[in-house]
Amino acid sequence: MKRLLLTVLISSTCVSLSPAGPRASAVDVGTAKQLFVDDHVIGSLEGAFRMLNQPVKYEDNPIIELKPAQTVGSANKVVVMGNVLYDEDEGLYKIWYDANNYDWSSLHLAYATSQDGIHWDLPNLGLLEYQGSKDNNFVFFDEGRGEVAGGVFKDPVAKDPQRLYKMLYHMHDSPGLGTSANGIGVAFSPDGIHWTRAVDKPVIPMADSPNPVLWDPRLGKYVAHTRVNPSYYPPDWETRKDLRDELRPGPEGSFLRREVLQSESDDFLKWEPRGVIMAADREDPPWDQQFYNMEFMPYGDVYFGFISVYHTLPGMETKVTEGAPWMDTVDIQLAYSRDGRTWHRAGDRQVFLPLGGREDDFDRSMLYIMQKPLVVKDEIWVYYIGFSGLHWATNRKEVQGGAVGLAKLRLDGFVSIDAGDGVFTTRPLRMSGDRLILNADASQGSIRVEILGEDGLPLEGFAAADAVAVTGDSVRQNIRWKQGVSLSRLKGAPIVLRFHMDRSKLFSFRFSPPNR
Repeated sequence: MKRLLLTVLISSTCVSLSPAGPRASAVDVGTAKQLFVDDHVIGSLEGAFRMLNQPVKYEDNPIIELKPAQTVGSANKVVVMGNVLYDEDEGLYKIWYDANNYDWSSLHLAYATSQDGIHWDLPNLGLLEYQGSKDNNFVFFDEGRGEVAGGVFKDPVAKDPQRLYKMLYHMHDSPGLGTSANGIGVAFSPDGIHWTRAVDKPVIPMADSPNPVLWDPRLGKYVAHTRVNPSYYPPDWETRKDLRDELRPGPEGSFLRREVLQSESDDFLKWEPRGVIMAADREDPPWDQQFYNMEFMPYGDVYFGFISVYHTLPGMETKVTEGAPWMDTVDIQLAYSRDGRTWHRAGDRQVFLPLGGREDDFDRSMLYIMQKPLVVKDEIWVYYIGFSGLHWATNRKEVQGGAVGLAKLRLDGFVSIDAGDGVFTTRPLRMSGDRLILNADASQGSIRVEILGEDGLPLEGFAAADAVAVTGDSVRQNIRWKQGVSLSRLKGAPIVLRFHMDRSKLFSFRFSPPNR
């Protein structure tokens, strides 16, 4: 059954966020795409509001499901975490996923490819033995505990062809490396298939969950997100008698907490932890205090992060409570950053990618985003791991599950400005384009754009009455005015855009040079 697009209201109407007049300090937007995840270009919203948009799950999910299915106690594999990319050099989609047996004692990194990103080939590589056979697609295995949690990517700035593909993985009591290691290790590969371990001791403190990593051209560094597990008291512990009566602290009088650590490197071998970048705070309820990991992606002028929020109460991680169906589940919230280091919650902490809602859905209990979502033509493809079993399913001898799903989001579609009958006015802007391009759905109504000058009044030829209404649904809507006026004379001057919206959604806008 095809799922419908879901949206979540995240901002109220009739809100003035900044002075809308052009005399205020202007934001230099140049020709960059402008999104609405924060207040960067938003001046005021009257009868309009921001909306968090959820991806639409692919109707034929899951797209990778290992068979035979894993049963309780089985040595058969399921998919538990992974990475995905589109290799432009080879014209091929590639996935590296962790294939795990029931008791988590044997977790291999496996490799798959696809021509279209939906139908996947699991090649018989014959490299590593499992259950007495090398007839599998496994490419990496850590001889200790066997847990990989690999973060894999193809390095766009690699100087050594033998290190074209890079990986961070979980080292845990690895006697094969000549040491008792516990933390994040490094491996290199020329082709993503044949891997060589590069270190004999951890380069980043311990983490046991997905370890997303990429090259960030804006920072000029390799950036990794790993997990740290400090102990803590819930923020409202002192005032919550109900919590104190219900929950039992650990040996040191505190509870386990999961937070996201960012580390950076110039050479992928020496890493500098920058500190915790994502953690629960007082606005998070007690059952949303644990963040397993945060995959991330640069997108235009911002970064988006995908937080795996583990829903439980401190001290009750292995229990399932009647009447609390959210207990022991994991879903996804959205985060964003303007500089790649300071992160904020998006969408009023609402769910970005929800759990499956039916009893037979493969992803009804836990979700983990695969690093990292891909821009495919006019869509954002979000690959994820879905589980039918709860987080501690194996401890309770329940079915675990684990397969790869796909969800699709409109280009720029993370957060939109929506209105039934409203006005969105920007902050003062300075631009350097000749055309105004909208990504908008006005198929049920219309959008008209006027441009204000320094006196706060519409410029001649650019009033709302002069605007040619946008009435379609397109990621590239060229805005025109009836008198055929050109935007070129407005370059560098402070201007304000005012969008008159009727039953429409605006996802982004940008100023463009001619023919772009």
